[in-house]
Amino acid sequence: MRYAVIFLLLMLAIGSLRAAEKPAETSLDEISRTRPDVVLYDPTGGRPPNWSDSDFCWLNEHILVQPNGQGELLAMWTNQRLIPWKWNVMYSHSKDGVTWTEAKLLDGPRAAWQVPIISPETGRIYVLATHGFLDGGMRCHTSDDGGHSWSTPVELEFGKGPTDDPREGENASWISPTLPQWDSTGRPLVGFTRWATHSDYPGGVVGHSQIEYFRIENLAQNPAPKDLEITWLNLKDPITVPHAKQDGASYAQEPYTVRLPDKRLMVVMRSNSGHIWYSVSSDGGETWRKAEPLRYRDEGKPLQNPVSPCPIFELERGDYVLLFNNNDGTGSGLEGPEDRAARRPAYLTHGEFRADAHQPIWFSEPTLFIDNDAVPWGPPGRGRLEAATYVSLTEYAGRRVLWYPDRKSFLLGKLIPDNLLDAMKVPE
Repeated sequence: MRYAVIFLLLMLAIGSLRAAEKPAETSLDEISRTRPDVVLYDPTGGRPPNWSDSDFCWLNEHILVQPNGQGELLAMWTNQRLIPWKWNVMYSHSKDGVTWTEAKLLDGPRAAWQVPIISPETGRIYVLATHGFLDGGMRCHTSDDGGHSWSTPVELEFGKGPTDDPREGENASWISPTLPQWDSTGRPLVGFTRWATHSDYPGGVVGHSQIEYFRIENLAQNPAPKDLEITWLNLKDPITVPHAKQDGASYAQEPYTVRLPDKRLMVVMRSNSGHIWYSVSSDGGETWRKAEPLRYRDEGKPLQNPVSPCPIFELERGDYVLLFNNNDGTGSGLEGPEDRAARRPAYLTHGEFRADAHQPIWFSEPTLFIDNDAVPWGPPGRGRLEAATYVSLTEYAGRRVLWYPDRKSFLLGKLIPDNLLDAMKVPE
C-alpha cells in the first residue's frame, strides 16, 4: 500500500488524542449533543457501542443527500472502520426527509468517497467511487429505480496527469467531496482533489494537492457506464494554492462549486494557510482564475479555516450559505491548521451575489451553528471531534436541511430556516 494511504490511515487513527474528556460510552445522549432536527443514521442502533467488534463501522462521513426523482430522498455515505480496515459505501431512502430506511451496502469493504450523479433526463443514477481508498481508481454502479437496486459495478479509467505516478497499473489519487455541479447546458461537472503521487512532487495527504474538474458529456443519452464520455477539463492547468510548508508545492483540497447569476462558476476550497481560498470560472469550468483567499467582501478580512471542508451551497431563493470552522488552527492550545481539534465548532455565514465585485459572493458575519461541546466520540483514545465535515444540503418538502456527520459517526440533519438567514446581513 502506498505511503499516502498509510499516512492517512495513521492520521485517522490518531484522531483527537489530546481531547481531555473521556469518550462517551453510549449514543443516547451523544446523538442529541448538536441538537439535530433529524436523525438519519445511528451506527450503534441505539445500543452501547462495541468498539472491539470488527464489524462495527462507527465512522460515517461524506453524507450526500439529494432527491432521487421518484418522490424520495436518497442518502449515500462512506462508512468506515480503521482496525481492521474497512470502507463501505452505504445508502438509505426517505419519503419525508425525517424517517429513513435501514442502511444498505452498495459497495465494500474497500469502497469510499462516492459521487452519485442522477440524470435529469432519464433518472438513471450513476455512482462513481474509489475502491482502494485514495488510489483505488474509479468504478461505476448504476440504478434505474431510484437507488433501490443496483447493477454490477464497472471499472472505469480515471484520467492521469503530470503529478501522477506514471507507472502502468498505478492509479491517480483523488477524492470528490460533494455532489456534481451542472453547467449551463445540463452536463455534470465533478470537482475533485488530486494528490500527487509522482516522485517529483511532495507526496502523501499533506504533500502536493490541486483542484481539477471532469465533465460527463453524454449523460442525457443514458449510456452504459463503459460508454460514458468524460472530458478532463483543467488536467494541465489545475487550481493551486501555495503550500504553507513546502516551497513550490500546492495545498488545494475539497472543492465546493456554485453557479453565479451571470453564469460563471465559483469554487471554494480548503488549504493549510489558515484561510479558505476561492476561484472563478467564466467558461464552464474549463479554465479558472488564479486562486485567492476568500474574504467577507472585497478588501475585507479573510474567512479563517483549518484543514477542514468549507462547503458552500446555492439556495433556491438565490442566495448562498457557507459552513466553516471560523478559526485558523491556532490559539486555545491548537497547533495549527492541520490540528484536527480545530474542526469544531461549525459556523454558518450567509452569502449574496455582488455583480460588480471582484469576489462575486460577499458574506455576513458568521453564526455558530453546530457544536459538540468538545466531547470526543469513538473508541477510547481515538475519539473524534469534527462538528460537521463532508456535508450536503437539500430543500425538500418545504424544509431546508443541512445533512452532516457529528464527530464522523452520527449522520444528522439540521434545519436552516429563512429567519436565520434573513438576520445574517451581508454587506452592501
